[in-house]
Parts: sequence; structure tokens; C-alpha cells
Amino acid sequence: MNLIVWNIPETCSEQDVREFLEHELGHYAKTVTVFEQGTSNAYANVELNAEVPYVGDVIAQQVHGKMLCGVALQASATPFNENPAPPPKSV
Repeated sequence: MNLIVWNIPETCSEQDVREFLEHELGHYAKTVTVFEQGTSNAYANVELNAEVPYVGDVIAQQVHGKMLCGVALQASATPFNENPAPPPKSV
């Protein structure tokens, strides 16, 4: 399972995002990759240590709305066989 997290504040560094998600997800976070950090389109792809789809959905629900640097994150789970798409770009 993969977790896509977006609405990441522009002021957060890649390391800030990675540390926050690794702390929040604990052993469920296998790898965390941050894209477009420092921009309004920043998002992270988290490979989860979970094989059952509902676990990814529950984790996404737990992360969705968590505050990072005063901004509520948004999150969604995707199965391994689907390529995670980045969130829509802001206008």
C-alpha cells in the first residue's frame, strides 16, 4: 500500500516532512519520498508496511487532518498495483 499526503506547507523542508510522517506512522512507514518540497504543490508518497487495503485506508484517515506547521494535511491510500498519482495542482 502507498499513502499520498498533500497540502504540505511550502515552509516545510523535505526532512521536516519525512520526520513528521515517520513519527506519526511509526513502523507502518517503510519509505517516505517527498516531491516538490518548498512549493505549493508539495506532496509525499509513503510506502506502507501493510498488505491489507483497509489498513491503508485507516492510516490515511488518521493522517488526514493532522497539523504540520499549522496546516491540515490531506491523505489518501492507494494499492500497490496502482501508480500513485500526485494530487491536483493548485491554481
